[in-house]
Amino acid sequence: MAITINDQPYEYTPIGQRLMLVASSDNVANAGFRYVFDFGAFQVNVQPNAANKGILDLAPIFREQLQHDANAHLIAGNDVEYSSVANISCTIKEGWLVDGVFTVSGSGMADIDDVYAFLAEYQISDGYKPNPNTRYALDGITKYAMSERTKDTHKWIEAAARGLSSDYVYIPTRLADKGVLYAPSETALLIDNDFDIAVITTYDNSNTIVENYKFDLYNDNNGVNFFAANPSNLIDFGLDFTGVKYYTIQLGKEIAFPVYTPASRVYCFYIVADDCRFDNVRLGWSNTCGGVDYFNFTKKSELSYNYDRKQYQKVVGTYNESTFSFDTFDRGTTDRYVNTTKGLQINSDWVSVGEFQLLQTLCRSNDVFIINDDATLTPVLVDTQNFVIKDERYSKLYNVTLNLKYSQPVGL
Repeated sequence: MAITINDQPYEYTPIGQRLMLVASSDNVANAGFRYVFDFGAFQVNVQPNAANKGILDLAPIFREQLQHDANAHLIAGNDVEYSSVANISCTIKEGWLVDGVFTVSGSGMADIDDVYAFLAEYQISDGYKPNPNTRYALDGITKYAMSERTKDTHKWIEAAARGLSSDYVYIPTRLADKGVLYAPSETALLIDNDFDIAVITTYDNSNTIVENYKFDLYNDNNGVNFFAANPSNLIDFGLDFTGVKYYTIQLGKEIAFPVYTPASRVYCFYIVADDCRFDNVRLGWSNTCGGVDYFNFTKKSELSYNYDRKQYQKVVGTYNESTFSFDTFDRGTTDRYVNTTKGLQINSDWVSVGEFQLLQTLCRSNDVFIINDDATLTPVLVDTQNFVIKDERYSKLYNVTLNLKYSQPVGL
């Protein structure tokens, strides 16, 4: 006479999917029977379905508590993030009416295997319960870190002439840019995940290695690794970027540094100059892969203000005095309050179809922010309602205009 767990999520898996617990019991015939999903701080009682099973989706319960570390972009080195991972423990119990009172049984309960659900998502087209090992375990040169960028997102026009592979993930970056890369820090539950270092190699304009460095990354701790990836972070860490034209980052398994077994694709960052005609607007956003992506909008930007007025008609004159009078400056129509919102229209340089694909993930993110050059963050909302992916058959390059709305009101 006990609870049987028929299905549960993988133990290290994205939160953005159907995270189903399915249980059965041989006591469902008891009056008022309910499955009791006990999470310690709270419990959820579930009525048996038509097949007498108790089914509960964990995702909507825990999704809203997850967020990336707001200061991750400042790191000079590496760390592990837990704020974007939900640690879910649950004991499934059963209860029914005893003398008219719902009573939870003290026996027959079952514990699920703890689930560590990180801030990423699957699509319905991926099917129910895809194995996270396939996408997220880093174990070879075709695997990506927790970024939407792929080898097809951006092409560096100098890559071929420098003898660099078309399989690299190319990212243009200013020296002033801050940003990090994310990678799973779990190897026990994500069984094929096989790396322990991030290798940074800088090159000068003649393709000569300037410096080799590594970050020793975390594993087996149920969190998410993040480490310095953009020049400003690496300079803060102590790397010398004098004369550096580009640099590569690759995750791997250390043998005897600088020798290692590659576990991911090569991310190649190449240095670009500021467009001094316009203020750079650098956006960061939580992506669907468990990390944060970044993009610089380098062309003209325009600031705007929108005013939402609530007004009323004020009575003119002293109706409550012994004599009637009014002043010539008395108001009739009066603002009760003026709600002011701030907006920013931003424009990109020419972008490829691959970058269009990247930017549509920006438009659907609910966690977007401007990274100012002083490293502070400004939370914004993307106020663009439609985003059309261009077809490369008709043109190779386009530019993107987005409307942003500042999340914080003007005034309190």
